[in-house]
Amino acid sequence: MIYKNMVKTIKSPILFRNVLVYSVIILATLSVYFPVTNFDFVNYDDDMYVFQNPRVLGGLTCKNILWSLTAIEASNWHPLTWISHMTDVQTFGLNAGSHHLTSVGFHILNTVLLLIWLNTMTGEFWKSSFVTALFALHPLHVESVVWIAERKDVLSTFFCFLTLLSYTHYCQKKKRQQYLLSLFFFICALMAKPMVVTLPFVFLILDYWPLKRFPEVFSKKITVHDKWVLGHLLVEKIPFLVLSSLSCLITLAVQHRAVVSMETFPLIPRIANSLISYTEYLTKMIFPFPLAVLYPHPKMFSLWKLTASLFVILSISFLALLKIRRRPWIAVGWFWYIGTLVPVIGLVQVSVLGYADRYTYIPLVGLFIMIAWQVPEMAQFWKHKTIALSVSAAGILSVLWVLTSFQIRHWENSITLFEHALKSTSENFVAHNNLGFSLAEKGNYNEATVHYRKAIRILPGFSLSYENLGFISYKQENFQEAIFHYQNAIEYNPDSARSYYMLANSYFQLKRIDNAIIHYAKALKIRPDYIEAMTNLAITLALIGKTDESLALFKEAIKINPDFADARIKRAKLFPEKIELPPDAEH
Repeated sequence: MIYKNMVKTIKSPILFRNVLVYSVIILATLSVYFPVTNFDFVNYDDDMYVFQNPRVLGGLTCKNILWSLTAIEASNWHPLTWISHMTDVQTFGLNAGSHHLTSVGFHILNTVLLLIWLNTMTGEFWKSSFVTALFALHPLHVESVVWIAERKDVLSTFFCFLTLLSYTHYCQKKKRQQYLLSLFFFICALMAKPMVVTLPFVFLILDYWPLKRFPEVFSKKITVHDKWVLGHLLVEKIPFLVLSSLSCLITLAVQHRAVVSMETFPLIPRIANSLISYTEYLTKMIFPFPLAVLYPHPKMFSLWKLTASLFVILSISFLALLKIRRRPWIAVGWFWYIGTLVPVIGLVQVSVLGYADRYTYIPLVGLFIMIAWQVPEMAQFWKHKTIALSVSAAGILSVLWVLTSFQIRHWENSITLFEHALKSTSENFVAHNNLGFSLAEKGNYNEATVHYRKAIRILPGFSLSYENLGFISYKQENFQEAIFHYQNAIEYNPDSARSYYMLANSYFQLKRIDNAIIHYAKALKIRPDYIEAMTNLAITLALIGKTDESLALFKEAIKINPDFADARIKRAKLFPEKIELPPDAEH
């Protein structure tokens, strides 16, 4: 039977072609990303999303799933992302390589879905294949795929492409089920990462080309029927727009603490950074080096760079509109790129980043479409067009494969990642801080201190570096100095639960019990499920005779994470007579 199916496949040229192309793209993607199975977690958000998050470490339980629906940790509402990480912990534990492989799996699924969708929508298999191969192998996408904390990128894109595929089927077959399915997948995409909020506007440009649902509004007077068609196209986007609006409101609500004030980043620098970022991504698409995990916000910009960026954006936009009838793919690809970047372009500043490679994961598809359709159009009169385009495509993809393989290596662990970031950028205080943290974990306290102080020199109010200096002082049992550093950290970031927790630990070591209790309580007020603070507060209360309060805190810590051994051990030592036997132990 298998032999007969193979013979049937070989006899069907189109089917054979499809199987071959899909297989080559999948194998090329898997081969370039496979080394990540030996990579570690990094100390940049992976702790918050996975290996230090008590809810995620608790695995896939009903309680944790319900928590994910209301959680606003990491200044985002993305329940499906939390559930995805919980599933990995439930399945693989803290084997970082397996977590990486899950993200690679989603990237491969996204690659397959992109090819299916583009081919379904345009009927242009080879052009669609080239777009897909660029998407699969471009170095700018490494960050989204290899960074475990950015699971939300590949997960959201998975549902985004399913939304686009369902929407395309709806447009082609006019089946209500496909429309409802596209709404469902859109909701899932928003619940993984809200970056896809501009998708309803993408639908509109796809309606023009290649779905060709627009009336010809550029060559004749618009009739009543044309107006009705345009109205229908707008009305059918309303449910998507409502969902996008709700997602924007939720995102603004949960990110209110993370949003950088206008005093820190005024409006003019934000606009300038946004315009320059558009051209930075364009440049890095063509010359993808050097790349880094983060690029600090420059705050000040040269006038020539801003002028050049504005000129490039306006020129391409004008050209796209000028050629929209004869070469609609230019306008569609360009405005896809411009529109899908809007949520992360920096007008609403939620971090100290100027821009980030991961933001290009979906937007670059628009530029790839422009290239894949326009280059063959320009080469249509070449004598050996097919051979020239095939060889060029193979050469470009081979170079991208090599560049991506080199870029992936920098993500092996935190030290390799941030050493590379410091080589690739300047005044990068976050990279100094995180490299210092990695060195401190290995006991290299002197080197770590150098990097922490460099970070503070670049940004005097950088609370994390004060916090980390405090940790080194704590480990060296210089508790008074640790208190000084943690107080500085809290001054610059009053919402840091960890700073309060470590400040309380320092007071506890100096036997200043009242101060310790106050600051453990402040840590728990900021982060109610902070089981380490809960456990230490329980121990402190037990030492001053507050048995009932102590036992209640131990019970709550164990309830949040039944596998948290420290709480069980400490409770057993302090209250051996209070330990309850499990029901089956009585028999």
